[in-house]
Amino acid sequence: MALGDVKDEVFSSGMMGQGFAIEPIKDRIVAPADAEVVSANERMRHALGLRLKNGCELLIHVGIDTVSLQNQGFNVLVKEGEKVRQGDSLIEFDSQVIKKAGLKNTVMLIVTETKGLSLEIPSNLKEMTAGETLAMTLN
Repeated sequence: MALGDVKDEVFSSGMMGQGFAIEPIKDRIVAPADAEVVSANERMRHALGLRLKNGCELLIHVGIDTVSLQNQGFNVLVKEGEKVRQGDSLIEFDSQVIKKAGLKNTVMLIVTETKGLSLEIPSNLKEMTAGETLAMTLN
């Protein structure tokens, strides 16, 4: 979905950057591209940052207001400084913990640093398959 449709003003306003959101069908987030993990820690297991080879940086954030869960139901599978390949597992989460708290497990992928490149997101995306769907390009 478009970020403007996300029920969180911080993301929907574009304040954090451009990107998109998904409603996941699995409780595992995988790397969207080859990258270096630049932010992954025990204090914020619901989010992490990646730096792509071209220098662009991404934020992956699991859930709306999930910081209120104080990391319950989240497991970060990577460490800062680690190199990951497209498709590598990054975060596991328990969607039932999120839903029981009355929260949504919407996942936002935000480009926080474009390094001056142009970001293109196809407007016709309805379903995405990890490792198969081209969700954005940076040119």
